[in-house]
Amino acid sequence: MIIEGSKVIEYDKAMTTGYRLIGDKKDKFGFLIVCGVNMGLRVSDLLGISYDQLKSGEFVVNEKKTGKRRVIRVNKAVKDALVEMEQVDPINYSLGGSPFKSQKGTVYSPQHINRKLKGIFGKGYSSHGLRKGFGRRLYEQTGNDLAIVQMQLQHTNPADTLRYIGVTQEKLDECFDLL
Repeated sequence: MIIEGSKVIEYDKAMTTGYRLIGDKKDKFGFLIVCGVNMGLRVSDLLGISYDQLKSGEFVVNEKKTGKRRVIRVNKAVKDALVEMEQVDPINYSLGGSPFKSQKGTVYSPQHINRKLKGIFGKGYSSHGLRKGFGRRLYEQTGNDLAIVQMQLQHTNPADTLRYIGVTQEKLDECFDLL
């Protein structure tokens, strides 16, 4: 089975890359990677969050695509990166503005993000790969609890969720060998 769309950006690779960009280059784009792979938001929703929301520890997002309400909890990985961002982006951080602003002062566009991610991770990767990486990591960390992942990503069909996180028919077939 071929998985269509953007490739899953593996959690560990995303985290390593994100922290490296924040630390080495004092780059805000690294923070976007860390947030994307830890919150599972679509890029349109990710770009709408603020430092104040992140500092609060928990906030509500009304998803632009679906109109559904979703509560986001800021995990330790994002909190650790947020501490670094106070040094990288001190003025915007203290004002509570968007952490995803370019040097021109405008919020990154989804197209810009996708170009940068392709440059960092390679062909076939985009912002949606961060959301998929979140889903895959959640699936693994919950002992392959598909229902939790489906609810978190707000998918209506479990088959869509499996395909989305890269669980292929071959992997499902391997389960029969375990019985």
